[in-house]
Formats: sequence, structure tokens, C-alpha cells
Amino acid sequence: MSKSALLPDYKNCIANLPNSILKYFGCGTAGDTLPALDKYLDEKYKNVIVLVLDGMGSSVLCRSLDNSHLLRRHYKESITSVLPSATVAATTSLMTGLQPCEHAWLGWNNYYKDIDKNVTVFRNRIKDTGKKAAPYNVAFTLTPYKSVVERLNEAGIKAYTVSPFVQKELKSLQDVLDKTKELCAESGRKYIYAYWPSPDDLLHKHGGGSSESEKVKEFLEDAERRILNFTYDMKNSLLVVTADHGHTDVKLTYLSDHPELLDCLERLPSLEARTMTFFVKKGRKREFKKLFKEIYGDDFMLLSKKEILEKQLFGTGAYHPKFMSMLGDYFVVATGDISIMTGGIRNWLSDHGGATEEEMRVPLIVLNDFFPLGTDVNAYVKEALRRLKKKYPWAKRSMFNKHESYAIEEVSGKKEFVNYYTWDDNTRKRYAEGWDGELFIRRIISEQESRITGANKVKEVLDVMPDYGVDCHGWCLERFEFRSHVLGGYSAFVQAGDRVAGGSREFFFAPEQMNGTFEEFLDANRELLSGAFGLNKEYMEKFKGLREFLGFKE
Repeated sequence: MSKSALLPDYKNCIANLPNSILKYFGCGTAGDTLPALDKYLDEKYKNVIVLVLDGMGSSVLCRSLDNSHLLRRHYKESITSVLPSATVAATTSLMTGLQPCEHAWLGWNNYYKDIDKNVTVFRNRIKDTGKKAAPYNVAFTLTPYKSVVERLNEAGIKAYTVSPFVQKELKSLQDVLDKTKELCAESGRKYIYAYWPSPDDLLHKHGGGSSESEKVKEFLEDAERRILNFTYDMKNSLLVVTADHGHTDVKLTYLSDHPELLDCLERLPSLEARTMTFFVKKGRKREFKKLFKEIYGDDFMLLSKKEILEKQLFGTGAYHPKFMSMLGDYFVVATGDISIMTGGIRNWLSDHGGATEEEMRVPLIVLNDFFPLGTDVNAYVKEALRRLKKKYPWAKRSMFNKHESYAIEEVSGKKEFVNYYTWDDNTRKRYAEGWDGELFIRRIISEQESRITGANKVKEVLDVMPDYGVDCHGWCLERFEFRSHVLGGYSAFVQAGDRVAGGSREFFFAPEQMNGTFEEFLDANRELLSGAFGLNKEYMEKFKGLREFLGFKE
């Protein structure tokens, strides 16, 4: 069944992530950086670690772990994989900062014109045989690349790769984390690229790309516990957890079942089971297109070589010298649940390489030290107050809810953040939800924000409710007013309802919003104030006295 396609965003994808690392360490980048990561690389860490869990797409993660889990709570946003959304192309981009068209490691099986063979690149074997492709490593010889780790080392910055394919003694994720921890303890600033091949292997075997899988859930829960223990001991470090691609549950079909289609081809297709390139015999292109559409219908996008290049599906950068010769006459990119096998027998229940959302979206998870401010709880309370004061300048510690208190306590030999709520009769409840320092600060802010805003009483009100009725999908605007406050600052109050329900909300404006012009203020709050009920910027601009009420001179 066909799904909507999600194509790579080469301004917001895994190929941008390593360029943020290069920029952070002061090296020249290979392409655009990742803005979502750049903002977290705003201080000098001793260690920056990128941990790649193969196949852990956003949908797999969110289906397996709920919002209470560490990896979900530190999930900053989703980014896209590259195309094909598969390990060869994607991990090469993660290691180099290059797009597939730039590094030319396009798929599990690449066609190399130099030897006129389809080569399984990681194994250096002729596709679907045990035969060595050449006396040399074909992929590394014909399409060599320089990794971020190599580039940093050449620049005099310590950098390491930790992977079971590099260090054969690493037999588990725990081994990878232990080796990473060992490297973090060494002196000097450094970058560590760490990789583990699960849950990809489990997804292939047990499914779970677009359904629930107990085996995948068990792995991710266990991985999270191990990552939590790793971050507990981190010092002056930033850990980024992501994936090369996601997964979707599939049905397998075999090209050998369609000899009439095979007869149109010069050679077996290459790349991946869900993104393939076909070299078609001269004079058979029209026949090939007709047959493919008859057999596979809407489960694949069928594109010509020209269309693939125009759509820049393999990237927007300069082409590798070998790239064009790897491209056949037609490409198919999966948007449904079909994987096309070209040799061998597999029992995969889930696969990747295509352009469905499940395959293309991967998480950007960012964690730093568990106790970034030490183990004195007052430091975290002070930091929460500092952030509150940035938005609410009148905030004071004395305004905090007296029923709430905070502590760091040792349990079973490990310290943890604790939040107590104490009732008037001195009974109390203890909350400890595995917060790290950053999440604990956010916990304090979320608990105290309403107390801070509530402490600043209303001074004056300007009613901007229109005389005419305003409604949106059955909700009627009942009150709309701007307020000034005794301790300083301004807010907007909105109340709306329908026949059976209603609600209200007060929005305080941060000081920096009041420092520009009145027009800039309205632009910044367009959705907040007027979007839901259709009151536009022009209405606000013309409302008599609003500019002056909010203290704007011009």
C-alpha cells in the first residue's frame, strides 16, 4: 500500500550533523551544518560524542518508549536521513558530512563501471556471490573518502571511532559505551563517533518498523538504561544520540518471479531493495516502464535518471567523479510496503531504503552531564530562578511555592534528584523520576512559573475585544485584553468557549519582545494573539491606544 513520500532535506539531515562537529572544533566544513545541533554546541566541552543506533528511526523510538523515558525527554527534534535511507549511504554521510552524490557510497550494492560489476561494498564481494570483487577493496579504492575523525586528527584534535566493525572485541552496546567512557577519561578535548548495529538487526528479523515489536522495545529499554548510566558519570561532555535511518514493515517480492521484466535489463539492478537503479537494454525503456507499473503499481516512484538529478534526491553538492556512472536509466523509490529482492532468500519483516516517513525520520537526542552544576541542589534552584528572571524580571525565590522543595539524595550508592510536595499537615510525597540536571531545572521552572506570574498583579487593562462577534470552529472569543502589571511587564489575556466548555490563558511577553518596534512586536506574536480567531495584524495596528499602552514610542 502506497504512503506519502518524505524526501531528504539536505539542509536538515544526518549529513549536516558531522559538519556541526567540524565547525565546533574549528575545522573547515564539508557542507552545511545542522542548526538544531549548533545551538547546543555553545560551550567548550571536553568530550563531544555522537552515538548512532542503527535503524532507530523516530517512529521506532516513539512507539517503543513513552514520554517518561530519558531518550524521549531529550528528543530535540527529528531530522531526515539521506536517500537511500540505508546503512551504506547514511553512515557514510554521518562519518563524513558528505551527501550521497558527493561520497558515492550509494547502496549495499553499487555498480562500478571500472570493473563492470555490482559490488556488495562492505564485503567487497560480487553481488550475491562469495567471490571477491577485485584483488583490492573496490569501494575504498575507487570512491575513497576522508572521515570527520580523520580530518580532526589531521588538524591536531583528538578524534576516535568506536565500532564493532573497527574494534572486533566490542561485542555489545555496553562494550561500546565502556570504550567510549575510557576515551572520555583521557586528557584533552576530543570527538568520539560511536556506532552499534541494533535495533536494525532486530527490526529486520522481528518487525516493528511500523508496528509494535517486543524484541525492539526490550532492546531500546535496555539501551536507555545503559545510556543513562553512561551519562550519570559524564563530566564536561555532550552526548548526541541519533540513527542512520528508520524502518517500515514490508512484504518481500522477488524480481526472479518476473522474467519478462528481467529480460529488459542489461544487468541486475543495484543499490537497495527499496531504492533501486535499473540499466535498461537499448530500445526497451518504454516496455520496462509499462511492465514495472503493471507489476508494482503505486508502491514505488518510478523516475528517470534526469528526474532523479533534477529532484536532487542524492544531494545538492558536487558530484563525485564516479557518481554518474553508477546511475542507470531508471530509479524506483519505495513509498509503499514492498521490498524487491534480486537474489537470495530472506525472511525480513521490516526494511529501509525507501522514502516513507518511518524510514526517513530519525531523532536528534542531546544529553549533557547528569550533574552539570555539581551535587548541591541549590545550584539547580538558582539556575531555574535565573531562567525565570530572564522571562519574568520580577521573579524572586521568595515567590516560589512553599509546598515544593528540592533535594539530591543518595539511593543504592547513586545520587538522584528529588522533588517533595509537603501539605499543611506536614505529610509529604516524594517524586524521583530519573531526572538529570537539565530536566530537573525544567521541572522546577514548570512548577514555579504560575507562582511567579501570579505574584505580579494586574495594574491596568486595555480591552481589545472587537465589537463584532469572532468565532473559530465553534469557539467564541469572550475576552481579549492586554494588561500591565504592578511589578512591571505586560501580558495578554484570552478567554474563549463553546456551548459546553471554555478556557482562558494569560501570555506574558519577554522583555526582549518589548525592545523593538510595535510592528515587530505584532509580527512576533501574530499567532499567539490573533491567529486562532482571525484577528489580524492590521486590526491590532489600528486599535486606538494599544501602541501607547504597551509603551512603544513609535
